[in-house]
Amino acid sequence: MTQNLEIRMLAKVEEIEPIVELEKIIWQTDIPMPADQMVTAAKHGGMVLGAFLDNRLIGFQYSFAGFDGKRTYLCSHMLGTHPDYRYMKIGEKLKWKQREAALTLGYDRITWTYDPLETANGYLNIHKLGAVCSTYIENCYGDMQDSLNRGISSDRFQVDWHIGSQRVVARAEGKRQQYNDVPEGLLFDWERDENGYPVPVAEDIDWDRLEGTTMYLPVPAQFQQMKKQNKSLAIRWRAVTHHAFTYLFERGWIVTDLVRNEKATPVHFYVLHRKGEDYK
Repeated sequence: MTQNLEIRMLAKVEEIEPIVELEKIIWQTDIPMPADQMVTAAKHGGMVLGAFLDNRLIGFQYSFAGFDGKRTYLCSHMLGTHPDYRYMKIGEKLKWKQREAALTLGYDRITWTYDPLETANGYLNIHKLGAVCSTYIENCYGDMQDSLNRGISSDRFQVDWHIGSQRVVARAEGKRQQYNDVPEGLLFDWERDENGYPVPVAEDIDWDRLEGTTMYLPVPAQFQQMKKQNKSLAIRWRAVTHHAFTYLFERGWIVTDLVRNEKATPVHFYVLHRKGEDYK
């Protein structure tokens, strides 16, 4: 079906207006990003991409230009796919098209945020695309008031995608690091509860492993499901990983990969290395 997929840049109001309706479907929101804001951003260094299947809009990506006081970069703000097409890797295709367009515009870095405990997003962002992370933002969007997220801090990774780097070029060619399903030497251990959910054994964090060069940090494989069925455990995972990631980032570590466990254990693993030019 994807052979009829077309991804193209959008700039005109009449091209971008359908995205507003798609936003409402994807996120069930009554306050979508206004079309005029996306149009303005697209005219001034940003971009809007639309994914079309047989001329029907089924996905989009919206970015705006950023500046950190020294260098410009592209800030990737929204990426969404119609629920009926979520398993066609539309989001991944949009990201690679974004990279191509950003390189043409002269950018060398794209940045965005995501919840580090949402491992489906982490697998795409870190493992497939080759983004890296050394920035942890606590309660990025403030206290969430919906029933699923109420009481859980809206912490986020801010990732950097160095789109011209050898690392990302290799990912574009399908070359990715292979790991054992269950790496040895985890930063902290975990155990199953009576329902099969992983419980972090946070008091056993092995900070002595900071002397090494590679570290593995476990995270729950099904965080959305955990939030629905055991919110107190989800809150505990947020607290433990918040502490671990901020501690490591402050000491020069960087997230470089995510290992998705194929042996049906309830955790996946972030891979961290000491920060350096090799991980751009």
